[in-house]
Amino acid sequence: MREVSKNVENFIASFINAIDGFLPTVQHIYIHGSLAMGGFHPEQSDVDLLLVVSKELTREERQDLIDCCLSYSNEPYPLELSIMTTSQLEDWYHPSPFEFHYSEGWRSRFEEASREERTELQQEFTDPDLAAHVLVILERGITLRGQPLHDFLSGFDSAHFSDAIRADALDCLDSIEEQTVYSVLNLIRGQAYEQEGILLSKQEALDWLVKNGHFPGNIIEVARKATQSYGGGNVTFDRHELDGFRRYMRQQLQRKQK
Repeated sequence: MREVSKNVENFIASFINAIDGFLPTVQHIYIHGSLAMGGFHPEQSDVDLLLVVSKELTREERQDLIDCCLSYSNEPYPLELSIMTTSQLEDWYHPSPFEFHYSEGWRSRFEEASREERTELQQEFTDPDLAAHVLVILERGITLRGQPLHDFLSGFDSAHFSDAIRADALDCLDSIEEQTVYSVLNLIRGQAYEQEGILLSKQEALDWLVKNGHFPGNIIEVARKATQSYGGGNVTFDRHELDGFRRYMRQQLQRKQK
């Protein structure tokens, strides 16, 4: 893995070993997100995984997956896991269906539902964010098991990723006060892809912003503080500077839509 600590490697290996104990259909395993892009921070980052299975999950397998994720996630690293079938990738469309998803945002829903109900929570869902995960895997991901994704992915278009990051950008504009660091750095990453077609980690966002040369100083300062916080630094943001950042990024998004 790329500059990943032994602790993270062991965490992933232990989790995959547990999955293999009840899910024999896993054919391909990919790492994406900050771990694949060299921006992983043990205190803040998720471990992002995509598993590809040969056939649809049974109710029992979903039940075991939920139990496994609830047990492993946050011990010590939060998991973000998506599971898709080979056929869903060979016949890709956007937004894509999936077999199973876990992130800490799902923890309370899984814990509060009965064992019978929780296997039905994601039935017939689609996830536009899978387009972003797939592009990261194609360009910068790590293949842990099986074939490279591009060997069998069919129907994927970079426009699907653009759609996903625009949707994420709108969410970031709404949540910038509650999830400041995530929102600020993801908005910059979205700008980098829209303007230059380059895929950045959160850690790389500030450097691109500065080198671009077209962003105002107040925007760069907010990005600098977000980057410092992402790296573990202690910073504070005031409402005025976040409002200015949000207003500027909203204008950029509206310009792109015209």
